[in-house]
Amino acid sequence: MTVLGVTTIAVSIIGFPAMPREYKRAEAKNYGISPTGLSPAYPEKYACSPLTSLYASWIDVDGTKREEIHSGVDGGRLGDEIFAPGPGVVRASWEADWGWGKEGAMLVRHSRSGLNLRGGPAYYYSAFYHMRIEDTRAFKEGDPISRGQVLGTVSRPGGKLRYLPEVHWEVYEVADDGALTWGLNERGAPFWTNASAKLVDPLHMLALHRPPDEDGMVLIEPFVSGRSYASFRGFTYILPCARK
Repeated sequence: MTVLGVTTIAVSIIGFPAMPREYKRAEAKNYGISPTGLSPAYPEKYACSPLTSLYASWIDVDGTKREEIHSGVDGGRLGDEIFAPGPGVVRASWEADWGWGKEGAMLVRHSRSGLNLRGGPAYYYSAFYHMRIEDTRAFKEGDPISRGQVLGTVSRPGGKLRYLPEVHWEVYEVADDGALTWGLNERGAPFWTNASAKLVDPLHMLALHRPPDEDGMVLIEPFVSGRSYASFRGFTYILPCARK
């Protein structure tokens, strides 16, 4: 399966590069889609719906090599809720088609101040694919989004039963939100581009509040309803975590 020219899968995490002994935040962004060495560590007191494919993976779940490197992370089980990783605004919500059928897609813009970050780009994008069309129709451009708000539920690429369930999540650093433009692919479906947007590992954004350990393990921060995130930096997890 391919999103924006990048093959995606969803079963279990295997075949990822060895993690570095020392985490360097600047290198962890790895513009241009190269391995960051970051991996998720789920909190002991929670049972979390897992990430099933990581950023910059070349190895598919069956051990074969992908045709193209992975541009985001995949995760979730069928029907899992998808939570907004931070406050923002809906930039677009549309019907996408990347070759395996029509599906819902959503682009959310986050601001540096909204994520409590002092430096870095003015904006960040979260792009979600393989969503249910019915879910994305509930949103329109300009809708405000709060941290932890339910954006939809995990579905299958194109809604087809022959594909495994997953949500594909990409994250971008964005210097100029006004540079967002739209086109139509060979299937007549919309796609977006922004010349100022740079892909980053979503786990990098999940590590801004609490840095990874020396092995590159990022402790996942679940979204907990009722908790204050007034000073929380970066992103919280987009999938459900239930207390054990």
